[in-house]
Amino acid sequence: MTGVMSRHVVTIGALFLILCGLMPVVGAVIRTMPEHVLGGGVIVMFGMVCASGVNMLSEVNWNRRNMVIFATALSVSFGLQLVPEALQHLGPTLKILLTSGLLPAAFIAIVLNLALPEELGD
Repeated sequence: MTGVMSRHVVTIGALFLILCGLMPVVGAVIRTMPEHVLGGGVIVMFGMVCASGVNMLSEVNWNRRNMVIFATALSVSFGLQLVPEALQHLGPTLKILLTSGLLPAAFIAIVLNLALPEELGD
């Protein structure tokens, strides 16, 4: 962690990356990098995202309600990734969004967080 607590730093970084994405020169430089180098960077990046997620989950109060929310969101998102045929009657855009795993998990977790009562009975 950098220790920077300002949201403006993230906003400026995001705007910088958007501007870089609109410049063909930056795209050409990235395109010259070998795939193995980019793959190594992607591995580290996703590892950091995963580690941050585990860190956030370690601070959760794991009561019965939170366990149900987490387990349901995780199971449905993995299920849609492993059995994409379940979405065969949807359009191609929805198939891509729903088989990614992230969108359905987030949606289910938000809905269950709003719908389930704070105190689930034992």
